[in-house]
Amino acid sequence: MKNSRTKIYLNLLFAVIVIAIQSCSSASAEVSNNIAEPFKLPVDVKVVSATSIDQIEVVSGSAISNREIAVVSEVSRKIVNVGFTDGSYVTKGQLLYKLDDADLMARLKQVDADLQLATINKNRISALLKNDAVSQEEFDIANARLISLQASKDLLQVEIQKTQITAPFSGIAGITRAFTGSLANPGMTLVKLHEVNPLKIEFSVPEKYSSAVKTSMKISFSLPNVDEQFDAKITAIESEINTQTRALTVHATTDNKDGQLKPGMSARVYYSTSSSNNLGIKIPTEALIPGAGGYSVFVVKGGVAKSTSVKLSNRSESEALISEGLVDGDTVMISNLLRTGEGTPVQIVTSK
Repeated sequence: MKNSRTKIYLNLLFAVIVIAIQSCSSASAEVSNNIAEPFKLPVDVKVVSATSIDQIEVVSGSAISNREIAVVSEVSRKIVNVGFTDGSYVTKGQLLYKLDDADLMARLKQVDADLQLATINKNRISALLKNDAVSQEEFDIANARLISLQASKDLLQVEIQKTQITAPFSGIAGITRAFTGSLANPGMTLVKLHEVNPLKIEFSVPEKYSSAVKTSMKISFSLPNVDEQFDAKITAIESEINTQTRALTVHATTDNKDGQLKPGMSARVYYSTSSSNNLGIKIPTEALIPGAGGYSVFVVKGGVAKSTSVKLSNRSESEALISEGLVDGDTVMISNLLRTGEGTPVQIVTSK
């Protein structure tokens, strides 16, 4: 009976030992599995690709007249007529101001009379000279008198011409500063004349982009409170960079047949600084990590995050243009950046 109990106890002990060994083995396997599969940070990524880009710069500009002059008088005379309405369109050669020329016209009549008499006198003396009835000296005096009177007439006609102030080109006349009856003095601005079709857009290009703008290059511009964008073509580039602003002055010409554009209007000018074969990589701005030395991004390689420095060419609120640091096909992280460090294991959740 005693041997039977001992045998039972031994069997129970053996069973307990077997169960304990199995439990330890299971726990060891679980620990081993946990070590083999560490935690991976879930992230969203974007697989980038190099594409042809057109980098657009935006600067402030102004609309200016194609040509603009201050109409002035060359002589001091009273204005007897104003030949235009303020703000009206005038054509080339149109009379703008007529100055008093009564005394000049009277002198012209006198000179014409003297000239007619001198012509008759010269012809008579010339006939007498052929018969040796007069001396050569008398003929020379008569001829000189005729030439002098002709010069006097020419001079008077020039003075009379100065009393007719006309438009040198077609354009919009401003507000007159002189009126009928007032005295026009030499150099006094009477009115300003603007040629507004075509119209010019003046803007400045930073020194670093000075080589990107060329004559005949197309640009676009917009105006305040106007949704439409207008096209223009670069027609003139200043020969030197302004040493104060470190910028290059550029003029672009645009059509203004409808007169919608006015000189002095402010404009937003858009011009390209990219060449036709310029390539770049665009990434979302949330992928950028600012630092003391610039910007960097996390690139996923072999299941871990690798920090990569990048150089920005341009950026907007939603996108950044990368010129250096990334290559075609790189996988760039765009989420969970604050929880990521160099070499952090990651699990890609979504790829854009």
